[in-house]
Amino acid sequence: MTTHHRPDYPSLVREMREYHFPTPIRRTPIIDDLPAPAMFNLVHILTGMRRCGKTFHLFQLINDLLDSGVPRDRIFYFNFADERLQPMPDDALDQVITEFWRQCPESRTDGTYLFLDEVQEAEHWQGFCQRLSEHETVTLVITGSSSKLSSEEISTNFRGRSYSHEVLPLSFREYCDFHHIDAPDANSDSFSPQTVTEMESAFDRYLIDGGFPGVQSLPPAGRIDMLQSYMRDVVARDVAERLGRGDIILANQIALFALRNTGCEMSVSKLTAQLEQVGYKLYWNKARRILDLLEQAFLCYEVNEYTTSLKPDSTAVPKIYAEDPGLVYAVSRANQQDIGKRLETAVYLELRRRQSGHRTDFITSLTLPTSKQEKVDFLIGDALGAEPYSAMQVTVNMDSSKTRAREITALERSMKRMPGIESTIISLRESGIEHTDNGPIRVIPAWQWALRQQ
Repeated sequence: MTTHHRPDYPSLVREMREYHFPTPIRRTPIIDDLPAPAMFNLVHILTGMRRCGKTFHLFQLINDLLDSGVPRDRIFYFNFADERLQPMPDDALDQVITEFWRQCPESRTDGTYLFLDEVQEAEHWQGFCQRLSEHETVTLVITGSSSKLSSEEISTNFRGRSYSHEVLPLSFREYCDFHHIDAPDANSDSFSPQTVTEMESAFDRYLIDGGFPGVQSLPPAGRIDMLQSYMRDVVARDVAERLGRGDIILANQIALFALRNTGCEMSVSKLTAQLEQVGYKLYWNKARRILDLLEQAFLCYEVNEYTTSLKPDSTAVPKIYAEDPGLVYAVSRANQQDIGKRLETAVYLELRRRQSGHRTDFITSLTLPTSKQEKVDFLIGDALGAEPYSAMQVTVNMDSSKTRAREITALERSMKRMPGIESTIISLRESGIEHTDNGPIRVIPAWQWALRQQ
């Protein structure tokens, strides 16, 4: 007769009540202002790829509450990825919270700040969190990495009772903070030569190191190994659980293809054909399904072509962007190292940070309907709500007259079609103004643009 394992909930809860929260290097807050505990508070959900820093965002929130005078026993943090819960009973969530209130009964009446990490590891977490937020005096913040916490799952299960916040790897300003680099006020237009040199060098390193917090102190070889393991972890834990473990090798190949082709158009038909050439038996629908799962696990993002139609253009090929330029560097072969694509990826990710809370199609690309079909890398603004207000090109440099003409002409024609649109070229080093018949085009170094306030 087998006995079922029951976790020692009193011991686990007491351990977390006595846990000394680390004080992480401060990042830009994802949640601006946590409400006081109350019934029917929205559930705050931190989503994002594994290892991007969600747990340390929780610690930052907790430390801020403690600093503001909230008693320690009114704050409870618990990580459901704890191996001592395995195999996890169906009632683990209820047991943990009930045990906390057993140990701190006044917290239930006075109100509790609850921080539940990797909550998707527990069964029935959606229903439990919704009931908790509606029936108890709580402020509830949860995190999760897997596709179970994708935007589709959240909207289906929480019926408008949640507020989702996406956590991305470090921005360039946060990268400077982590490396104790004194970044200047980038809204100024003049910098000393020493500052420019230091910022250019730091941004060059950012495009290689990337922004995952856990790799910042590692030597180059260790960083590359760790970032490669992050990709494999996403495939094994977030994609395979929905796809089936027999397809892990195929999913890893598609993940590599997506990351190595960051900043490029991603044709599923082309992907399928290339994998078939090297011996994989693959149908279009399966390739599309794997790409969707990789996106739900936050490994990559698709950017659609700009359209004012409610019906998407089925012939337009979206562009794909990786979660992090360092991740791209780590998985790309030496002969595939394209600094331009990593620069474009870093710009996209910064745009994504700045546009959080907007519609998902707020950032698009544009192909102009001209004979040469000029392309604009990013168009910012809600196509269905109002005209876009910003157009951007990203290029390493404009040393060649052909490159300069290509970047400027596409923006100039966009300005002619959309009067009043702000146009910017982001490069690694150049700055200045290009004057055209349709208005000025600002040329700005990537480091300066990345440090600017929204």
